[in-house]
Amino acid sequence: MSLFVDEDDTYAGDVPIEERELAVENKEIPIEEREELPPAEISAERTNAHYQRAFEGRQNEVQDIPVVFSDKQEVSAVYETREICCNIPLSFYQEVVENMLTKDGLLILGHGLGSEMVTTNILYALSAPSVSLEVGNSVQKKRSLVILLNAREDEIATISDELVELAWMNAAVGSAQDDNEWTSPLRVIGGGEMANTTKRRAIYEEGGILSISSRVLVVDLLSGIIAPNDITGILVLHGERIRETSNELFIVNLYRDGNEWGFVKAISDEPEAFTGFTPLATKLKILRLSNVYLWPRFHVEVSSSLIKASGKLRNTVTEVNVRLSAKMTKIQSAILSCLQACLQELRRHNPLLDTEYWDMENVHDKDFVLRVRLSLDSQWHRISWTSKQLVYDLATLKDLLTGLLTEDSLTYYQRVQGIVDANMRSSGAGTMNMSSMSPWLMMDEATTIISYAKERALGKVTIGNHHIDADSNEEIVTSTEEVYNLEELPKWDQLALIIDDIMHERSVSSLKADGPVLIMCSSGKIAQQLASILEKSKKKENAITGKKAFSNRAYMVSRLSEYLLWKDLTSLTKKVTAELYTKEEGGSASPQPEEEQLNTSKTFTRGNNTPKSKRRRTRGASSVANVARLYSGSNFEKTNGAVELEDNIVQRVEELVKEESDDSIQMISDHESDEQIDNEELFVKESGRTLELDHVEKFNQIVIHTYDNNKNESLLQELSPSYIVMYEPDLPFIRRVEVYQALNPTSPAKTFFMYYGTSVEEQTHLTRIKKEKQAFTKLIKEKAALGKHFASDSDNWKFHLKKPQVVNTRIAGGANFRTETDEMRIIVDTREFASSLPNLLYRVGIKVIPCMITVGDYILTPKICVERKAIPDLIASFKSGRLYQQCELMFRHYETPALLIEFDESKSFSFEPFSELRPPGQKVSAGNPISGKILRNEIQLKLTELLVSFPKLKVIWSSSPYETAQIFLELKATQNEPDIDEALSKGVNPSISTNEGPPMFNDDALDLLQSIPGINNVNYTLIIQKVRNMVHLVTLLREEFVSILGEENGNKAFNFINHEIS
Repeated sequence: MSLFVDEDDTYAGDVPIEERELAVENKEIPIEEREELPPAEISAERTNAHYQRAFEGRQNEVQDIPVVFSDKQEVSAVYETREICCNIPLSFYQEVVENMLTKDGLLILGHGLGSEMVTTNILYALSAPSVSLEVGNSVQKKRSLVILLNAREDEIATISDELVELAWMNAAVGSAQDDNEWTSPLRVIGGGEMANTTKRRAIYEEGGILSISSRVLVVDLLSGIIAPNDITGILVLHGERIRETSNELFIVNLYRDGNEWGFVKAISDEPEAFTGFTPLATKLKILRLSNVYLWPRFHVEVSSSLIKASGKLRNTVTEVNVRLSAKMTKIQSAILSCLQACLQELRRHNPLLDTEYWDMENVHDKDFVLRVRLSLDSQWHRISWTSKQLVYDLATLKDLLTGLLTEDSLTYYQRVQGIVDANMRSSGAGTMNMSSMSPWLMMDEATTIISYAKERALGKVTIGNHHIDADSNEEIVTSTEEVYNLEELPKWDQLALIIDDIMHERSVSSLKADGPVLIMCSSGKIAQQLASILEKSKKKENAITGKKAFSNRAYMVSRLSEYLLWKDLTSLTKKVTAELYTKEEGGSASPQPEEEQLNTSKTFTRGNNTPKSKRRRTRGASSVANVARLYSGSNFEKTNGAVELEDNIVQRVEELVKEESDDSIQMISDHESDEQIDNEELFVKESGRTLELDHVEKFNQIVIHTYDNNKNESLLQELSPSYIVMYEPDLPFIRRVEVYQALNPTSPAKTFFMYYGTSVEEQTHLTRIKKEKQAFTKLIKEKAALGKHFASDSDNWKFHLKKPQVVNTRIAGGANFRTETDEMRIIVDTREFASSLPNLLYRVGIKVIPCMITVGDYILTPKICVERKAIPDLIASFKSGRLYQQCELMFRHYETPALLIEFDESKSFSFEPFSELRPPGQKVSAGNPISGKILRNEIQLKLTELLVSFPKLKVIWSSSPYETAQIFLELKATQNEPDIDEALSKGVNPSISTNEGPPMFNDDALDLLQSIPGINNVNYTLIIQKVRNMVHLVTLLREEFVSILGEENGNKAFNFINHEIS
């Protein structure tokens, strides 16, 4: 329970009455002064007197209740005074760094405002060589160690480079305290150090700034390799990702429980991720912080800093509004209509699960489909197959909407045709099953998407062969012929024009602009596309108007070979699928049962299933018949099948391209073939092993790079471009360009901002700006009403069972006596720290001991060993057979082995969500429900076989990691604690010798011994005590077997060993 009260208020409502009485019992109060005491003290005094009289009659009892006061001395950290140089050129950066250095807190920055720069300066300022701890009158000096958590590899590289630059800067002005401080200010634990505890301990002792993975650090803290008191502070990046069950939060809890003087700071640049009820208070509570600093783009200090530095450079940004082609506009409208229909149908099928987020306004969010899926995960086993298919259709339509603006027309047509083929029933005729296809394909808009995608790519257009008449000097059309459309993206022409204008401006301008041209795009695939476009584009100029244009026909023709390869592969796949279907089903296509069919409403069919009228003609019957014929039999193949290329048209298209350019264009399947040709040319001459490179001046370079929020800041500083072309909108990069312009007012980069007007690209960009502003507004309002948080034992409200409720404090009947203060411990395999269960075990009051154990994952008691399996891991273990081997090991070494089957808290407590596991990227279909049932039955069958093989195996079903922690707490209530040495010794390899000698028993020999008839897991120890090895065993006489195993078992073993095979 969290209490939000003023700092001056005092709260004692949660303190038990007994503690209040003991708090005043040791105070000597004269009798004559008792009348002047407050009522609470008089009541406490009377209660103490009552307790005193109650104990007077007992012998050998202490008359006074002992009260021990532990006055814990406060520890304060004192840093050495030193002067350092920081790289914070803008005024708002200075204020941000000062706030974070003064107090611990959570910093939330706007997108692209330079979180790496702030992080680097904070780390360098806090990385003092040593820190002094004042405990009372004594002073202890410690080596400073600052931990950087939750940083990605690219972020670590960027921060490390900037720290080195800061160290060089300070070394130049003579403020560096250590000669080696500038060489490697940031160290990373990885590679061999992760497995070597000795190396990690040595790195910890050296101090400095250290970046380490959360899983490794939490293991080191629990195992004692590093103590919390040896860490000066922790800086957590991406604070929006911290959850109650994350290892980062586990580290913060361990650190704060053992260190109250160190600092904890967190940084985030994703304000939209702070969602839910009171997200700010919740995040501060779990991070144990009390301060928050909000710095949006519309902050007064941020705006004034950027405007003051770059206010005169507003004319350096040019917006390029590109219009979509007519066919692209129609496809976009059709996709949006399909998305709206899918959302309406999803809301109709799930009225109780419907949220305000399921709206067309939010469709442009990057994680829209993921959020819709997360809202349905808890009820995924209850919703209909139609609803599941609609969720996958939303993802498919979102991909189509994105690909329309980024992919060339041929690639986009392949994507659309692939979706249509995937929805075809696998029958010999290749017909479309109306009851199992994606619902949106039944709409008229789906036909629009398919037809216009085909027209953009392989639609036939008529062109004329022009000839200039010598007499009239006019252009005359002599003949016409058909060619493929091969529509180009509108942005390609505009990009080539921008590059041409830049080159022309450089040639005529007297201003010195020696930086390269930087083109930014969203993905590596688009970067390869733009590189080919700029290389193969052909400039055209109208002789009459003088208007320039660029043709990218050569690039589109080069994509035809890839289309041919794809079409051949698709045809072969269809043929094989049809043969398999005919072989399995006997060539007859039986309809699916009703429960396997999609329950589709009239939103999608729009009269497709209208019954035929026998008496008179139904209005619109011809349209219904056309749709029915569209998706039936061979008409479907003819209408919506992949287009067959005509050789004469392909040949004519290639000839036209060759006429436009002197260079021959080879039809290649991918971009890698260019590199392959270049590599082959390098090895033609063995004598010339040196690679010849041409030097390209910096002002002639054109650099194409992808949007990377972690590298773009350093990229701009390293390249110092004179021209920046943003091929697609990206909000963080726009902010980084603003900061770059403010930092370089003397040499600003001229920026071109390209976007498709009246398109989803423009709407997505505007929506992101709007949602960032709304998120900051919400956080600002919450911060204004933020109260003081007081922690209590009731904060862990998700644990309905606490440690005091399960311990047995009675000494009776031979029960295991245990008090609330007695330590409970569980030995956990170090590989299990990738899950959230060790964190929850610690929070419930159990000491977690990490060890590299061979048998089991969790050792609860000397007798109980638990193997934990999440559902995906359980399925994989059944397929590989690894689970059987693990159970054999547990039964060999422990009396009560258990299999823990743990489900995800956010998903349903059933196998159904996991029966639809599919490879990543497969989003077309929700899957056949029959296959889901088969997989669920297969899991249950495998589990039954496992229990038949191991009848004594205990199975624990847990709905979430929280429930697992409660179950472990109950299992340990009356049991002894496990021994670490014993847990480590079980299951070791007998061929490996240790300092204590080889293992006592050979597991392989024991398995062979117990496989002999008459020798079982009860009497095999008798053989071990009297027989040296297997050679000695086979030489025993019948009387010796009988004396060791008894008459019946001895005769069985002797007869089996001495049986003669004829």
